[in-house]
Amino acid sequence: MKVLVTGASGQIGSYVLELIAKKYEVIGVDLKPYPFNEEYRELVITGDLRSFRFVQSIVKDVDAIIHLAAQVSVERSWIDPAFDAENNIIATINLLDACVESGVEKFIYVSSAAVYGSPLYVPIDEQHPTNPLSPYGVSKLAGEHYAKIYSEKMHVNIVRPFNVYSERMDPENPYSGVIAKFIERAKKRSPPVIYGDGRQTRDFVYAKDVARFIEAVLKKGLNGEAYNIGTGKEISILELTKTVIDIAGVDIEPVFERPREGDIRRSYADISKAKKLGFEPKTDLRRDLKEIFNLL
Repeated sequence: MKVLVTGASGQIGSYVLELIAKKYEVIGVDLKPYPFNEEYRELVITGDLRSFRFVQSIVKDVDAIIHLAAQVSVERSWIDPAFDAENNIIATINLLDACVESGVEKFIYVSSAAVYGSPLYVPIDEQHPTNPLSPYGVSKLAGEHYAKIYSEKMHVNIVRPFNVYSERMDPENPYSGVIAKFIERAKKRSPPVIYGDGRQTRDFVYAKDVARFIEAVLKKGLNGEAYNIGTGKEISILELTKTVIDIAGVDIEPVFERPREGDIRRSYADISKAKKLGFEPKTDLRRDLKEIFNLL
C-alpha cells in the first residue's frame, strides 16, 4: 500500500511518517522541508495543497492519504480567518476531489477536539455536539463535513486529537501549546503564566500515541466513523505547571493572570471507540515531560 502523509514536517505528521514508513511505501508533503531524522528527509516533498494542480500530481498511484496538513493555531485563526480557511478547508477539498479523480481508496482526515467547543459533559465522546468557538474549530469541522460526504466514494475516517505534545514542539513559536511555553519559561527560571485559577483541565496526549492510533485507524477504521484520540484522563493546568517546575528544579511560583475569554473549564476524551480498535495510550506525562525538558 502506498500512503501519502500531508503535514509530514509537523509534530504529529513527522511521527506518522516515521512509523508507517517501516511498513508501507510512504511519501510526505509539507510547505517546509522535513526537519527531523535525516533518513526520512528524502521521503518528503515540498508544495502547497491550496494548488489543485499540485495536489493532482501527488495523489497519483496513492492508495491512502493521511491528511494532517493544517493551520493549527487558534490565535492565528482569529487574526487571519481567511488564511485559516484556505489552509484547512480549500486544501482539504482539493485533496478529496483529487482522491476521487485518481481512485484513492482510503482518506483519514485529522481534525481536532476544538470542534466540540465548550463541553456539555465530560468525558467527551464522539457523539458530543459540535460547537466550535474559533475560526480554527469551524474550519476543522468544515473539513470533517466535506470528508464525510465523500465516504460513499472512498473509505473515510476522522480522527480528533486532544492536546498533543512532544519534543518536536517549537517553544519559539508564539502559537505553541501550553507545555512548550511552561518549559521554556522554567528553563529561563521565569514563572509560568496561568490564565485563570489553573483548575481548568485538559487531556494531554503524546504525539507518538497519536501516530500509533492513526496507524490503527488506517488498518481497522470503520468507514465514515470519527474517533477521539487522547488518554481518557484529565490534568489541571495548575498540576501541569507544578510538575514542570519540579522537573526543572527551580524555586519559582506560577503567575496568575485574568482568565482568557472563552477558555474551556474541563476537557478530556472518552476513548472507548479508540480502544475497540485495539488502542491503549502509553502516554506518561511526567516521564515524557522530563525527557522533553532535557531535549528542548
